[in-house]
Amino acid sequence: MLRTVLGDVDPAEMGITLPHEHVLCDSSAWFSEPTDPEGALLADAEPTLENLWWMRQHPNSNRFLLYLDDVDIAVRELDAYARLGGRTVVDLSCVGLGGQPEQLAVVSRRTGLNLVLGSGFYVDASLSDDIRAASVEQLAEHIIRDLTEGVGGTGIRAGVIGEIGMSHPLTPVEERSLRAAARASLETGAAISVHTAAHAVEMDSALRAADILGEEGADLSRVIMGHMDTTLHRPDYHRRVLDLGCYVEFDLFGHELFESENDFICPGDYAKTKAVSRLVAEGYESQILLSHDCCFKIQLRTWGGYGYAHLLQNILPRFVLEGVPESVVLQMMTENPARVLPLQQ
Repeated sequence: MLRTVLGDVDPAEMGITLPHEHVLCDSSAWFSEPTDPEGALLADAEPTLENLWWMRQHPNSNRFLLYLDDVDIAVRELDAYARLGGRTVVDLSCVGLGGQPEQLAVVSRRTGLNLVLGSGFYVDASLSDDIRAASVEQLAEHIIRDLTEGVGGTGIRAGVIGEIGMSHPLTPVEERSLRAAARASLETGAAISVHTAAHAVEMDSALRAADILGEEGADLSRVIMGHMDTTLHRPDYHRRVLDLGCYVEFDLFGHELFESENDFICPGDYAKTKAVSRLVAEGYESQILLSHDCCFKIQLRTWGGYGYAHLLQNILPRFVLEGVPESVVLQMMTENPARVLPLQQ
């Protein structure tokens, strides 16, 4: 069954699915104080037509952008996705990303969408000292409790493990978090979604994650390696991860960023579409997932972004032009999520 914030549903009801999004979240752990005079003036500004160019290149340097916290806006933004046939959204706002299970349930009721909440631990920089000091067993118990009893005493259960954070280099608590995710997956049957280190200097983060998860006995065919868009220049790396049985997730559609202070590069949608099309031509279409990872206000239509409907409205036709039939794109957005995301015992 697929475990949503409103209860378990048959996977046949998943339909078109976005497997890596944030509906309500707090990304403030990523805030980076601007050092240039212009940036200092914009660190607390709200988006305008005059400053949107700067915010799109430095979203982590503006505090206002790092919170998705308005239920009415969330409902309006998701309605655009639902009108195009979208049925399910996975919100991977786990510990460190300020997940709001009760509010997410409200959004689910108002939109009629299946919303799935993630459990686990994000990157080290977002975690409290208590979590950094916890053992693998304690971290695993936390995840299992979220999946079986409910998050934070709300009674609203998580349905997937993730996004499990990785930095560069991997920190001790992040390694323990990965091991805990594997143990919780074996106990609950939940899939694991990994936030691979999205830096140009870090090439093999997904392979490192696979090694750790495999050491704990995790089924790698139940593992999703996220943010693989940042390594489009390494197609062999993608193939190595796919050949392990993992899902490779291109979840940054709509992002086009370069942050020199963080050594972070996100290629544009054209490059992403080309890379996915090549992997489809090589026969990997059953292991590819597509999403947007909406986590900044400026990714939403309310503030001039593409929103949650971008793949369906704008990217699907591009795939067709690249020679990928619409039916194959929809397979990657329906059959693939329905295979990996439901709980399996």
